[in-house]
Amino acid sequence: MIKGLRDYQIRAIRETYSWLDENEGNPCIVAPTGSGKGWICAGFCEDLLKYSPDCRILVLSHVRELLTQNAEKLLQAWPNAPVSLYSAGLKSKEINAITIAGIQSVWKKSDELGIVDFIIVDEAHTISNTDNGMYRELIKALKSANPSMRVIGMTATPYRLGQGLLTEGKEAIFQALIEPVSIEELIKRGYLAKLTSTFTALHMNTDGIKKIQGDYDQRELEMHINTNDTNHRVVSETIERAQGRKSWLVFCAGIAHAEAMRDEFIAQGVNAAMITGKTPNSERTKIFDDFRAGKITALTNVGVATTGFDHPDIDVIVMARPTLSPGLYMQMSGRGMRIKSPGHPSDCLILDFADNITRHGPITKIIPPRRSIARKKKSEITLGGLFKTCPKCKKTVLKRLRECPHCGYVFKDLSALNLTADIMGAETTTANRMKVTKWYWKIIYAKKDKTPIIRVDFYGEDLLKGPIMMFLPMFHENQAVSEKAYMNLKRLLRGVKLPPQKEIMSLTIIHKLVEAVKDNFFPPAWIEYKQQGNYTVVTKWSWENEK
Repeated sequence: MIKGLRDYQIRAIRETYSWLDENEGNPCIVAPTGSGKGWICAGFCEDLLKYSPDCRILVLSHVRELLTQNAEKLLQAWPNAPVSLYSAGLKSKEINAITIAGIQSVWKKSDELGIVDFIIVDEAHTISNTDNGMYRELIKALKSANPSMRVIGMTATPYRLGQGLLTEGKEAIFQALIEPVSIEELIKRGYLAKLTSTFTALHMNTDGIKKIQGDYDQRELEMHINTNDTNHRVVSETIERAQGRKSWLVFCAGIAHAEAMRDEFIAQGVNAAMITGKTPNSERTKIFDDFRAGKITALTNVGVATTGFDHPDIDVIVMARPTLSPGLYMQMSGRGMRIKSPGHPSDCLILDFADNITRHGPITKIIPPRRSIARKKKSEITLGGLFKTCPKCKKTVLKRLRECPHCGYVFKDLSALNLTADIMGAETTTANRMKVTKWYWKIIYAKKDKTPIIRVDFYGEDLLKGPIMMFLPMFHENQAVSEKAYMNLKRLLRGVKLPPQKEIMSLTIIHKLVEAVKDNFFPPAWIEYKQQGNYTVVTKWSWENEK
């Protein structure tokens, strides 16, 4: 395997292999923006061809920048890689053992591509959740030529409006989500920059805007929020709050809105530019280069800088467009999570004029869209009362906290504070560590439906304090929850080859497994855990005695 891969990148590859070996169908790797999905893809390709030189791999994306990034990462990690680009926009139509292709260029070229053994889809959430669209047409054609072909997805946002999780629904192309690492872990280990959010005086009103396919109607939304007064107030407040920051990325509701926002920034003395899907390629490249070089301070955009745009030094993100899509919200937020260069703030400031944080919750625990829009509306209302603003530092935190995690301010009159949202879910970002002396496995039953749940009790040196509990709901009705429980079970058993999940879903087998653990497995050396609401959640464990 390629040298230099991080442990969680290797874990993603190994867990994908394990799932493919034990199951039919297709898995999707879920890894946060900035975690190095390109390196995971490179490692997977190199590994496949090392053990099967005749293997043919097709790496697909819908964004030109992602094609060149994936090719560059692959050649950087593996200089002699047999890789070619197939993209009309990049003026290259070559096929090799590894073909990195734009879906727009190859979706009707299955005959030219020939036999393909693996398709890797970057930004897999863009695949239609119905049996149509360019990805679906190509996969169907290549599958007919090679019935044993497998599809591997990669995404930071494993959900779609109208579908829910990518594994939900009869037409779902993926059957499992593989989650090797969390945002919290990447931040703690220094691989991602932290986001901070602060209260904004302006809040865009979305009352009365109709919805199409689960999100606001783009045309009506743009007409509603693209006013001279709103644009002036957004720009003025951004300039006030972004003092000392140098790279501002602004998300707008449409081309006219992006143009008006650009003009307003310029009118208020800020170097600004605009980029949209209609910006010519040569002009787009120059604008991105000028933005990276610091010649442009504020870059307004529409649907261009959410995927495939890699500029680590973005230190302000302006959400000037509301959205009901948690995927779009996550993509916008993720643009600010790259580690910054010296001379830039270490974090990225999120100015959410659109109330997206309140609508979807912190990015560390986004609520996936439901198949029922009515249920989504209910969850939006529930989230709205969770947050407040610190009167000292103006950062936003969960309402129930008595002390600000950013500046230490002790809240006195909680009822008098304004409500907004903390984008990181600040109280959950710090984990506690406990040295484990013993563990105990047992089976309990859910109060609601009496389904069995494996409970693992971790004990520290002070046995009188009681255990830290970890729950493995293998029989949960939500497929994603049960799959995650199964993956955690495998990790706790240190890679022991278990039967496929569908075969292990037997109460008799689970009882035997729990009994076997007592005599045959040693507990981790330590665990990390944190408080989430009324529950303590185990987030990490290891058998190595790390400091």
